[in-house]
Amino acid sequence: MTGLKLFYFVLIGQAVSLLGSTLTNFGLGVWAYEISNEVSDFTTIAIASTLPGILLAPFIGSLIDRSKRKAILFGAQFGSALVTITLATLYWTDQLQVWHIIAVVPFGSVCVTMLQVGFASCISLVVPKESLSKANGALALGFGSVQLAGPMLAGAALDTIGMRGIFLIDIVTFGVGLLTIAVVAIPTPARDPEKKKFTFASMFSDLAEAYRYMKDKKGLLGGLYVFALVGFNVSMVQVLFLPLLLGVGTRTDLGFVQSMGGVGTLVGGILMISWKGASRQMFAVLGAATFVSMMLVVLPVAQQIWMLAAGAFVIMLAAPISAASSQTLWQKKIDASIQGRVFGLRNTISRAAQPLAFFMAGYLADTYFEPSMLEGGALAPFFGDVWGVGQGRGVALLISCAGLASLLVVLVAWMIPSIRRADINLPDVVVDPVTSQP
Repeated sequence: MTGLKLFYFVLIGQAVSLLGSTLTNFGLGVWAYEISNEVSDFTTIAIASTLPGILLAPFIGSLIDRSKRKAILFGAQFGSALVTITLATLYWTDQLQVWHIIAVVPFGSVCVTMLQVGFASCISLVVPKESLSKANGALALGFGSVQLAGPMLAGAALDTIGMRGIFLIDIVTFGVGLLTIAVVAIPTPARDPEKKKFTFASMFSDLAEAYRYMKDKKGLLGGLYVFALVGFNVSMVQVLFLPLLLGVGTRTDLGFVQSMGGVGTLVGGILMISWKGASRQMFAVLGAATFVSMMLVVLPVAQQIWMLAAGAFVIMLAAPISAASSQTLWQKKIDASIQGRVFGLRNTISRAAQPLAFFMAGYLADTYFEPSMLEGGALAPFFGDVWGVGQGRGVALLISCAGLASLLVVLVAWMIPSIRRADINLPDVVVDPVTSQP
């Protein structure tokens, strides 16, 4: 099994595994928020589940480039399964508390980052250059299907089998993910003969080498810095979305809106597969980012579930266009032998401010925006006529502010020629897939 068939086979296994994890993450998020009713507790979990992976991503990339890709993917999937088993055991024995989640999920963060970077660096090894856009579109389609089914199933599962059953399903789906990796041959790019095996000493030299490599790709690196700022604002929105929806609806409504977002991702992925990618990838990246930012400004004004669901649909329809185009661009411009290190460093730079965004979102929502948008609050007389007054309206206003900040940053990116023309100014370096030892 080679080429797109191999990619699709592994993708299906990972999508099944992700479905189980989506059920667990949804259930734990609702469980933690309903126990404390504090946005800050929810954001603390979000920080714990992302910060370790962000900080260690460049070193994880070094490990990936110096190791067999199949071993990396299998180990990352197995580690994620152990994290879920630990949380499940605590829950099944009625001992699980919020601080347990905060203590355990950092290990899962490292495993997830290893899986993401490892899988991204494998795509150009197994998929021909002319099919990269199709593969990245399929990636968005597969994960969009999970996003569509996951929240809907999770909402129903919480009311029927509860967290006990959800944990069990997640463990079984991890088995599917592990099996699909175990039975296929995943190639590893030819290693530089001067490169020794991964050691702690090699991590820092690899990090410096990856940064020098990226520095020569000025349009890509400049764009990465710009979108790190966009990512900061989008991360605030990400962690505020659950409180926004629970402020105007129920857990079932939350699952419905997230499922509609999944439908949007599904349609966007199908569009990318049939479209075969934009001729100007940076136009697709920047155009989709502009549209999403504008939607984030106006969507929180709505207080009807159907309007929030429609907004989630169109936002998530545009997201795969930006993500798949960006991923294809980087795969074409970065040599396969260094993709692990570069993609790891890219992961860290793009998400470096994410934990701060999570913290600020919780702090600003709990201490300023929410109280100020209650009846008689400081901001209610100025913004209440548009955003409304009451529970959740401060979160809505904060999301709109984050969307406006993102829009301004994207408009700046449009005006920088090296970023806007990175897809045509930088030469392609992707070659035909390698056939090295799996």
